[in-house]
Amino acid sequence: MRRFISLVLLLVCVAPVTPSAFGERPKTTRVVAKFGGECEVAPFRHSARLERLIKKAKRDALLPCDTAFCDGAFAYDLNGDGKDEYFVRLWCSATGNCTWGIFSDNPARLRGVFSAWFFYIHRRTGSWSTLSTYTRLGGDRGVIAAFANRRGMYIQTSRRIEEGDYRDPQPFLTRMGVPNCS
Repeated sequence: MRRFISLVLLLVCVAPVTPSAFGERPKTTRVVAKFGGECEVAPFRHSARLERLIKKAKRDALLPCDTAFCDGAFAYDLNGDGKDEYFVRLWCSATGNCTWGIFSDNPARLRGVFSAWFFYIHRRTGSWSTLSTYTRLGGDRGVIAAFANRRGMYIQTSRRIEEGDYRDPQPFLTRMGVPNCS
């Protein structure tokens, strides 16, 4: 009995010592698509309802993006239903970071909003793909965030700041790569 109690106490003390307790990155699934940055979006066909929803989201944005740079979307099927979801720029800053809306059509829905310079779609392991984002803070600093779909909406599940150094000024971008804008 004494050994059992000792073992339980040892496990209780050691259990909190996990990689996340040391601020290490959680394991992620393979990236299947990369978007954002200065890449041009493509025109897309959508319902009148989705058009109204996108216009409302842009109107509600801090600085609505009404240039050709923000017309169109990046399309990707996030949930495997055979219909694309659309990533639409709602507004952009001078640093290249943009606030993006994730939309689906038929029925028209806003699935989430996030800010990023680049974003990455990971291989789907459940019903919906997860997302990673990189937002520039200036110099060699950036915010890395992860998003997951919960009940039809994308929510942020983690956020951290990463700083580079003289060996690698942007380690996250080195690991993940940047989108190919062709």
